[in-house]
Amino acid sequence: MKKFRSISALLAAAALTLSLAACSNSAGGNSAAPANSTEPANSSAPANSTEPAADGIGFVKDEVLTLVVPGKAGGGSDKAIRYYAQALTDVYGLKTTVTNYDSNTIGHETVKNAKPDGLTLTLATGALNIQYITGNSTADPMNDFTLIACMQDNGYSALAVPVDAPYDDFQGFVDYAKANPGKLNAGMPASGSNTFLFGQLTSTLGIELNQVECASESDRLTNLAGGFIDIGVVGVGNGLAYEKDGKLKVIGTVASDGVTIDGYPEALPDNYKTLQEQGFEDCYFNVYHYLLGPAGMDETMVKEMNASMKAIYEKTQDDIAKIGNIPGWHDLEESKTIRQAEYDQLVEVGKAIGLYKQG
Repeated sequence: MKKFRSISALLAAAALTLSLAACSNSAGGNSAAPANSTEPANSSAPANSTEPAADGIGFVKDEVLTLVVPGKAGGGSDKAIRYYAQALTDVYGLKTTVTNYDSNTIGHETVKNAKPDGLTLTLATGALNIQYITGNSTADPMNDFTLIACMQDNGYSALAVPVDAPYDDFQGFVDYAKANPGKLNAGMPASGSNTFLFGQLTSTLGIELNQVECASESDRLTNLAGGFIDIGVVGVGNGLAYEKDGKLKVIGTVASDGVTIDGYPEALPDNYKTLQEQGFEDCYFNVYHYLLGPAGMDETMVKEMNASMKAIYEKTQDDIAKIGNIPGWHDLEESKTIRQAEYDQLVEVGKAIGLYKQG
């Protein structure tokens, strides 16, 4: 049963009077053309290591490895993949280049259609799953790609509300939503990761929210501060900054199953505790980053590449933590289990909110 209703035109008039910051890339965007951004990874990655290079495992050392970013430069996935690219050069002596695409879909299709020789890879998130599940892409995440490794957890999504909201924690929000069904406006993309995150919450808690088109974090921050939406997902850093300025308040964070705020690289106030820590055991949302190649890659190569990524994780974990992710590496069997669980969760949520088309 669908638990939130779309009223995407609600903010049109308000938007004309507000000057918004530059928008971040939405997870579901698929209309933009590829960016002309093919750069050596070394141009924006950390300084070269002085450690002796190890023998490459699984990766081809005498040809250039292209790492595709399905999004513009500067985003979380872009930063992570550039750290990995530099580490692959430092540790294994690989030649790497990073290529950005404005469109998630085009980036994913590029990898899907590449030769399965291990020379074209990507770091994908749940956007790949969601685009396929909702019918916005034909790239099947479970059959058109080869899973190499499950890497970092995407981290924490802060749930922010207007500063004058009549509740100060998530329990208060849930109680208010149940007492006022369909009266709270949640800012989110029409179809993206945050849409599915709210779908998980509404279907689990049995509450009804109005879906307001608010694709970028800049949009959500502005409209939360202005009181035009009642709840929205923002980054922890922006949550802290806007709270300090008295523009909004945070009532909790959503993270993967079992994650607590102790895993954040710096101490957070109690109001940033995850929903699970606040007693809502089923309110979590798994979002990992997966190193993928085209379908049909050699099994031995894949196993060796997976093993080699452990050293890359160890070398880059401090940098990955700085971008708000939780560093991680999982062996091939663990990676398959985690990926299947995340995919199954998104299929279930997609059906619950009426966005399921295939998968």
